Amino acid sequence: MFKKFININRLVEKNEPCKNINTWAFRPEDHIVIEIKVDGSNASIHYDASTGKVRAFSRTQELRDMKDLEPEDRFYGFLKYVDTLDKEKLKRYPNYIFFGEWMSQHKVKYKKEFQNIWILYDVYDLQQDGYLPQEKVRDLAQEISVPFINVVYSGAFVSWNHCRKFMDQTFYTTGEPEEGIIIKNMSRLNEKDLRAPFYLKIVNKKYAEVKESGKILSEQEKEKKQVFDTVVRIVTEQRVEKELWKMRDEGRIPERFGMEQMNLIAPVIAKRIYADCLKEEREAVESCGKMFGKSAGGLAIHLAQGILERMDRERESEENEQP
Repeated sequence: MFKKFININRLVEKNEPCKNINTWAFRPEDHIVIEIKVDGSNASIHYDASTGKVRAFSRTQELRDMKDLEPEDRFYGFLKYVDTLDKEKLKRYPNYIFFGEWMSQHKVKYKKEFQNIWILYDVYDLQQDGYLPQEKVRDLAQEISVPFINVVYSGAFVSWNHCRKFMDQTFYTTGEPEEGIIIKNMSRLNEKDLRAPFYLKIVNKKYAEVKESGKILSEQEKEKKQVFDTVVRIVTEQRVEKELWKMRDEGRIPERFGMEQMNLIAPVIAKRIYADCLKEEREAVESCGKMFGKSAGGLAIHLAQGILERMDRERESEENEQP
C-alpha cells in the first residue's frame, strides 16, 4: 500500500500578498503537540500481510522497484536499514503505514549520532482512514524499536507566539537552530470538514522557502510588477535547493551532484518548482495567471545554477583541506 504523507503547509497567521490565513483549525485550549522539524528524506514502511514482507517507500515510489540500484544503495541505505527491523513486531500492524524521516544529508547539518537513522513521527491507520494520535505513535516507536521525533511541547494551544518560543532548539543539529517546528492539533486530528490544516509548520528564517514581504501589493500596481514580486517572494534559493535534494532522493540525480548534472536538472526544475509552488502557495500562483510559470521557471533555473556552483566550490574546498 503506497500512500503519500500529508502535505504540511507553513503557518499563515495573517493575510499576506496572495496568501490567506490558514489557522482556523487551531482554537484556544486545543491539545497540540509541537515537534522538531527535521530535514532528511520522507520515508515510510508498511507490513504487507499478503506477501509477508515489509515494504519501504520514499515520498514518491516503492524502493524495491528501483531496479537500477543494488538494495543496499537504494534511498541512501534506507532499504537496507528496513531489512534489519523486527518483522515479527511489524506484522502485528498490517493496517498501519509508518511515516518517518530517513536522516540522509540535506542542507541542515546534524550530529553524527543522528545521521543515517530513521525517526518515526506519524502513523496512518488504513482501516480508520486517519492519522493516529501522537501519544500512540510514540508508544509504537518504542514497541518496534525505532526513535520517535523529539517533542518540545505537548499541551493546550495558547498562541502562535507561544509556539514560536520553541523555535531555537538544537537537539539534532551541530549547534545551529533546527529547521523549524511542526505543530499538530490532536483535538482536530482527521476532522474532514475543517477546511483548514490540522498540521502546520514554522520554518526558521535561515531555511525559509518563502521570503518575508514587507509590502502588500495594491490593486493599482501593474500586473508585471505584481507577478515579478510574487515570483521573487516564492521562488527562493531555499525552495529550489530543497527540490534538488528531492531529485536526489528520487534517484534522478546522483548522491554527489553539482554543475555536471545541470543537463539533467535544467529540463525539469522549472516544472517541478511550479508544481511545488502550486501545492504550497496556490493562491499566489493562481493570482498571477499564466505569467507565473514563465517567470518562475527562468528564476528557478538561474537559482539552481548558482546552488550547483556553490556546492562544487564547497566540495573542492573541503577536499583541499584534507591532509
